[in-house]
Amino acid sequence: MIFRILVNSLLLMSSQLEGQHASPQAPMAGATVEVVGYRTLAEAAIYQSPVLVEQASAIDSLSIEVGNLHLEFKNGVACPVLVDGKVRGLYLQGVGQFRYMAKDPVTQPMTRFNLKENTQILPAESGQALVVGEPLKEAILWFIGRDLPRLPPPSLPAPSAAFQAAWTFFGARDETTTSGLPQLLTRMPIGQLAAYQTANDPSKPVVTGELVGEKERWVYTHDPVRSHTESLFIQRPKGKDLGIPFIDLLAVDYAPIGWTRKAPLDPDFRLSHIDLDLVASNKTQAKLKVVETIQVIRPGLKLLSFQMQDRKFSSGSFGQVSILKSVIQRVVLNNKQDLAFIHRGGFLMVDLGRHATNGETLELTFEVEGDMLGRDMTFDFWRLTPGEGWFPEPEMAGQSYTVKARVAVEKPFVAIVSAKTIARTASATHNIIEASLDKPTLWFSIAAGKYDSKEMVKNGRTVRAWGYSGIGHGAEPLLKTAHAVLEFYSQFLGSAPFDEVNLVEVPSLGFGQAPAGMIWFTREAFDAIGDDVNRLVASRGAVGGWVNRLVAHELAHQYWAHQLKMWSFEDQWLTESFAEYTSALAMRAMKNKGQGTYELIVKDWGVQAQKAAKSATIPTANLLHPAMMGGDPEKSRYRQALVYYKGAYMLACLHKELGEQKFVQFLRLYLRSFPWYPPSFNQDVPDLLKKVTGKDYQAWMDKYFYGTEMPEWKP
Repeated sequence: MIFRILVNSLLLMSSQLEGQHASPQAPMAGATVEVVGYRTLAEAAIYQSPVLVEQASAIDSLSIEVGNLHLEFKNGVACPVLVDGKVRGLYLQGVGQFRYMAKDPVTQPMTRFNLKENTQILPAESGQALVVGEPLKEAILWFIGRDLPRLPPPSLPAPSAAFQAAWTFFGARDETTTSGLPQLLTRMPIGQLAAYQTANDPSKPVVTGELVGEKERWVYTHDPVRSHTESLFIQRPKGKDLGIPFIDLLAVDYAPIGWTRKAPLDPDFRLSHIDLDLVASNKTQAKLKVVETIQVIRPGLKLLSFQMQDRKFSSGSFGQVSILKSVIQRVVLNNKQDLAFIHRGGFLMVDLGRHATNGETLELTFEVEGDMLGRDMTFDFWRLTPGEGWFPEPEMAGQSYTVKARVAVEKPFVAIVSAKTIARTASATHNIIEASLDKPTLWFSIAAGKYDSKEMVKNGRTVRAWGYSGIGHGAEPLLKTAHAVLEFYSQFLGSAPFDEVNLVEVPSLGFGQAPAGMIWFTREAFDAIGDDVNRLVASRGAVGGWVNRLVAHELAHQYWAHQLKMWSFEDQWLTESFAEYTSALAMRAMKNKGQGTYELIVKDWGVQAQKAAKSATIPTANLLHPAMMGGDPEKSRYRQALVYYKGAYMLACLHKELGEQKFVQFLRLYLRSFPWYPPSFNQDVPDLLKKVTGKDYQAWMDKYFYGTEMPEWKP
């Protein structure tokens, strides 16, 4: 049984406590307390101010089991938690212990690594499972869609001060910036989670809790409704970074509920088109109107959950940081009906007011206004980057949308959009671009600033270089390299996904990023010899040359990220490893590079991946959390070594085994099998390999991808 509560040696709840539940009729002696469901979305906000009932009960040997969690208090006090006069949770204080069973071998290496690097807690072996736990002092448990356990008659003063201190610590997560976990695994603010469960799947209870141990503070969630996972992580305050309060989330475990990695669940709905109008200042203020077309996938859906940031940070000179907030003004359904919504903690929930039918198409208009344009130091530019939630987005598997956009930016700024330019015009005060994207994307981006451009057209493709504060001599070779790489990819993989690509300079160093039809490059790509710092970064030891590999890798994302999309954070190697390997093949084809350079690149991947191999499996590498203070700097690169390098090394070994013809056939078949939608997940790799070779590659996948072993590559 997934959900089980055991209460030992407890007396029946007294009529005194029952009378405080504000229910229409006091329950009979011995009855459990009903957890009242939400009637309106507006009630989600009331969880911000929970209080205890007036008196608590003495407890003796209270045990609670939920999923893989076993919690026990040998003695202490228990007190129901009231929200808006109704019992919603339970506060426990005393001498306790919790035990969590991490049973999935795919996540266990990550569990061991994160605990060893960051805590004094070592997991114990129990058969095939890892046991994690420690003594407890306090616990706050929230039962959504389930009754609370029966308690003895209340006889003690409620420990209100202790409860409020614990709640303030855990509740503060919704008001601060967090790091460490993909959003799907982070818990929604509790009120929103309760509303989501009640509206969309009230038959499945959700249990979540905060556990105060002797050494750490833990957050546990058993959620078969939204995230479909059982998760455990550690929450720690990081203090203030440049005046902004931060907390840190350390992943310990997550387990699928109702799905497997080889058969993930469909998202609630699919975003298929956005029609966007942005009017921006040359500071931080902007107005955004975005019309989203969505197709409902989950039958009976009533509350729609989107990811959308509600805070952004703008850094100025002398270490000054400002908190920027954008406010949703309206949400309108089908251009007719205003809808209720709540936006908090990085989640936006919209109440349709009815249950949608499966396959139904809905049009939602969002009107947003406020400080949404983050600036970096004193530079005259801003960018709205993929995945940051600058407009309402569903979970990753539900994103595959075309775009029509109009962006007006206050002069002298110029806007750049990751879509095909339709027209550029100007008013007295603003520069305006109209753009469209007729191929569904996963990541859409906008940039603006004091940019100048230079373009080069070859073979029907337009590539533009956008230099921050001017175009230097480096733009010409950058454009030539980009065209050469795109021509190679077109012959090797098929026609380039986009016939217009914008290369946009970021006044920083050492990275690249690839939205649809746009590449963010840092300074050294635009001017590799401009100054000592640029020269240092451009020649920093990457085999084959840093700039060439950066350009080849980011352009490969036009195939491996946009034409073929990833389903979730577990599938990121499908974009990063495949782009990394494809870029190595481009290096092999370059003049003065060749097979020798390619083999050096593969060897380097193997060296880097070997160092990280035992720390995590590839699908869980994004959850790695190396110690930031006093830790080994090498370990901070383990996530990259797995998601980029081990995956690329696996492809190199596969290439060697299959031979040139069958391996190229595999890559082309992959791209043809997932033409823009739907997204792909990891299991597609062995399935497609079997089609090409007739051989079952599941054991290969289990050993190297879902496991921690390294394949062998021989030059």
